[in-house]
Amino acid sequence: MGTRWKVPVLTQITLMGYINLNPRFYPRETIAHALAEYLAGLSSWRTHLPHSTLLYYFRRLSYVKYVVPLSGGYAIDETEVRAVKGEYYYVWVVRDVNTKAIPFFMVTSLRSGVHVLVVLASMGGVEEEARRVFNVRVDKVVYLHDGATVYNAFSWLNVEHKRVKFGERDYAEQGFRSLKHRLSPMDSHFPWDASKYTLVRWLSVFFLVYNVLYAPVYLLGKGVMINVNISN
Repeated sequence: MGTRWKVPVLTQITLMGYINLNPRFYPRETIAHALAEYLAGLSSWRTHLPHSTLLYYFRRLSYVKYVVPLSGGYAIDETEVRAVKGEYYYVWVVRDVNTKAIPFFMVTSLRSGVHVLVVLASMGGVEEEARRVFNVRVDKVVYLHDGATVYNAFSWLNVEHKRVKFGERDYAEQGFRSLKHRLSPMDSHFPWDASKYTLVRWLSVFFLVYNVLYAPVYLLGKGVMINVNISN
């Protein structure tokens, strides 16, 4: 994703008041610039802000609540990430193949059909929130996935799904490619003292900005829509 992590995106979010800037010793633009640098791959020790200050504002971003538009056509996939002295976690991503948004992700220590049930239950709530905000009801849901056996759970749960190798399912892979590109400066893993909680918090910020770049994002609590959309 590289240069696509544009400073104005984070400037908009910081100006909405989601980040507590008091006491503030740096201009908002400097804070936004440093956050964009970090998200683009620069070490947290080399941005325009001191390391601890940057991570403080980064944590504040993880509290942002938002809603993205949904169509019912979803690509789902999971990948491994390494953290906590070599321990692996699975990151699951659902991406809407039409709106390009990533409405849901989760982190698990295992991968099974039960986790597919968790995805479905969680997406039900996400769809209801999107319907309320965007006034568009999702009448038909189809999940696109690869041939992993865990996705047999869709059949057990009578959820429409399709096994595909390429094409639309690649939308989920695009999210992972951007994530892996960002992780590469970290030596492809998170810090040795990372936990599942801090991993989820880091990914919350990553996918927030990812969504802002690709789809309309409605910021809850502020009643404001951000629509940068660089995907065209």
